[in-house]
Amino acid sequence: MARFTKMARDKAPNPVRQTGRLKARMQEYEDHVASVKKGEAGKLEPEAGESARGIALRLSRAARRKGVAIRTWVVEGAVYFEPSR
Repeated sequence: MARFTKMARDKAPNPVRQTGRLKARMQEYEDHVASVKKGEAGKLEPEAGESARGIALRLSRAARRKGVAIRTWVVEGAVYFEPSR
C-alpha cells in the first residue's frame, strides 16, 4: 500500500503542466472518439510498446473529457469502441 504524508500546501511541489506530446496524444484520442457516430465502431491496433488495455483506458478517458459514453472491447489484441448512447 502507498505511504501517505500530510503537509502544508506551501511544502508541496507545484503541479506539472502537460507536455506538448501528452496534450497531442490526448487530442488524438478525443478526435478518434468524436469521429465515430452511432451505428459505427472504431478500431485501434496497438503498436510496439502499447497495450490494448492502455489504449482502451485512453479512449475511455478521452470520451469522458468529451462528455460521451463509449463501450470498448478487445478482440485478438485490437481495441474496438462504439458510442453507447
